Amino acid sequence: MHRLWFVPVSLLLLTGLSSQAQQDKSKLKKEPLAERVKTSIDRAVRFLRKQERNGSWEVDLGAAQIRGGWTALSVLALLNAGVPVDDPIIQSGLRFLRSVDSPMTYVRALQTMVYVEAGQVEDKQRIQDNIKWLIEARVISGDWGYNRGSQSGDNSNTQYALLGLWAGSQAGVEINRALWESIREYYLKTQQQTKLATEGFWFYYRDRSGPGQEFTMTTAGLCGLLIAGMELNVGRENIEADGTASNCGVYKDNPALAKSLNWLGKRFKVDLPAAVFYSLYGIERAGRLTGLRFVGEYDWYREGCDYLVKTQRADGSWHIQDQRWDAYPVVSTSFALLFLSKGRTPILMSKLVHGDWPRRDQDWNNDRNDLRHLVNFSSKELFHKLPLAWQSFDIMLAAQAKKGGQLTEEDEIEITSDLLQSPILYITGHQSPAQRFQAVEKKLLQRYIDNGGFLFAEACCGSPEFDRGFKKLVAELWPDNELTYLDADHAVWRAHFPVSPGDPAKLMGLSSGCKTVLIYSPQDLSCHWESNNHANGKTLKAFHLGANIVAYATGREPPKPRLSESAVASNRDDTRKSPRGYLKVAQLKHGGDWQPAPKAMRNLMDHMRKFAGMDVVLKTEEIQAFNRGIVDFKFIYMHGRREFSMAAGDLDPLRFNLENGGLLFADAACGKEVFDKSFRRFVAQLFPNEKLAPVPVEDELYSKELNGAALTEENIRYRNERGGQMRNRAPFLEGIKINGRWAVLYSKYDIGCALEKHQSSDCLGYHPDSAFRLASAAVLYMLRP
Repeated sequence: MHRLWFVPVSLLLLTGLSSQAQQDKSKLKKEPLAERVKTSIDRAVRFLRKQERNGSWEVDLGAAQIRGGWTALSVLALLNAGVPVDDPIIQSGLRFLRSVDSPMTYVRALQTMVYVEAGQVEDKQRIQDNIKWLIEARVISGDWGYNRGSQSGDNSNTQYALLGLWAGSQAGVEINRALWESIREYYLKTQQQTKLATEGFWFYYRDRSGPGQEFTMTTAGLCGLLIAGMELNVGRENIEADGTASNCGVYKDNPALAKSLNWLGKRFKVDLPAAVFYSLYGIERAGRLTGLRFVGEYDWYREGCDYLVKTQRADGSWHIQDQRWDAYPVVSTSFALLFLSKGRTPILMSKLVHGDWPRRDQDWNNDRNDLRHLVNFSSKELFHKLPLAWQSFDIMLAAQAKKGGQLTEEDEIEITSDLLQSPILYITGHQSPAQRFQAVEKKLLQRYIDNGGFLFAEACCGSPEFDRGFKKLVAELWPDNELTYLDADHAVWRAHFPVSPGDPAKLMGLSSGCKTVLIYSPQDLSCHWESNNHANGKTLKAFHLGANIVAYATGREPPKPRLSESAVASNRDDTRKSPRGYLKVAQLKHGGDWQPAPKAMRNLMDHMRKFAGMDVVLKTEEIQAFNRGIVDFKFIYMHGRREFSMAAGDLDPLRFNLENGGLLFADAACGKEVFDKSFRRFVAQLFPNEKLAPVPVEDELYSKELNGAALTEENIRYRNERGGQMRNRAPFLEGIKINGRWAVLYSKYDIGCALEKHQSSDCLGYHPDSAFRLASAAVLYMLRP
């Protein structure tokens, strides 16, 4: 009998697997920024709640001058921070606002935004009335002033008037197209030029500005152009019978937008000399409407969050004394809360920027509203109207921020984790992408897929050049896999809507282990999404297919809030022969497609090394049940999705190992029933006098003592219902005990594919977080004294 070795579990689990390894105390990380942001939001909400007086927040000096403005801004911030509309404090605020008949542009606009956000039927007419008021209040010069009847305007009042109008339009108020055209013309004509032809900005007034006001007004001008452009987008493109679209990629405001973004990128700063919090709300809006992850070289949301969590006061507020525009706690806190909460919206899809570096063209973004419309549609149809966002992500910008692009392993992990905040990367274009990706971009694309990401691509306008180039790129990045057309029985065709295979587009896919991890459409879809014309039958089919791709890619699980960290497996291999005493894992080979998740055990060992501080060997050894060397492995993994069988005489070495301290940990890939039946026959051969029995919920395997926190409820998809949503339920494993200890642990629901983070919407099994907890528990159980 080979010597069994044990690691005292108490040394591994002082605070559970979620804590840093105890021997790495010097490297303990501070609380993740995403958690600090959540805490900051909660504290700000508590502060604003305390400031309310009979439905009013008109408490700061100066509030009387703009009655209703403080209250509207506070209620808007609370709603966006997740305070429900039926909360008494929101209802009280709404009652107060309904009593305000303001002569001020700011107040009318903010009132309208609140009414639309709250969505109360009784405010429908108020929204109509405010829109009429705002239109009539416009100054003859094309902008808005403080009051109706003002003789001159400014770009700050204009910004808020436009936000009010846009909110009304989204609520269904019809606004004349000519008004949006005149707003666009106003911003195009009033943009100022620098000495550089590639830059443009806006003043506070049409032709002049106070010191330091250009930054806030340029974000306002940028957003004004974008909003007007969105309202004017209907009918801009015409989809032809051959799949191409006239005016694809043609936007009248593109040059002005590019100039303003260049200007902002070179002058980006969070802590301006004045109007810091007003500016932050403008930055959030600009980042959200453009979809840009980076303004210039700056990750705008991360920069703003880092500043705000550091400067929040003990009472949960923000304000800067002796600074005119930042001195009011209610106003400053509301602006800060809007930045944090709206910017925190989970990112469903990221459009990947590509092209020659550093001079990017716009071929990656021919349809700049395609993802906006698809994400909104998916939010409504798949995620119960959960607010979701999209973004564009430039890997080269992220890389350049890391020591000029010379990436370490830690840098690659950080950028990959940022990419994984979005479960779907999207690539589109007309030109061949084969030469438009740098080496570092290709490497990080591979890491993204290896760590659970999903890639969707389409040839905009059915471009033959893009089609040839994308296929060449895929062949280069994944030479061992083949891009093939998806069969009619592929899950994507029924992931949510019933879609006829090939209509409106034939799809190709590339699989890795348990799932298709890349789907490609050689036919155009983006121009249909851009048009957003659901009355067109083919366009509606394009939206249905797009939603199905989202459902398949995500398993209908919404993404986590922006800045949430995702675990990324190390790419470092074991650099030396494994020292004596290191945990080595073997995977059992069999004839039932034995390795659908080839990286499952490597990912588990990497997890145990990082979060439990264990000495492990990352490489998984492949072994047969009859191999006498199997006794050298005390943790043996088994996975599969097809029928298999083994000769009874081949099982003796495996049986000897399990009877003498080894553990067989097994699961059915995506809950495949045919594997489940085969495994039960196999276990009956292995231990004829024993039967698989459920592991009791009070068993040591699930205990706090073993795991640091009791495993009482796990996230699992256990029924193949339409859409296959995950649900919480008690963990379910079965096992066989030999000499009072579990020698076999088995899940008829998937764990292995989840350890690779590659589960599809029709995969019956545990969520990756739950899979790591259960698999870690099995390892720790095997190691216990």
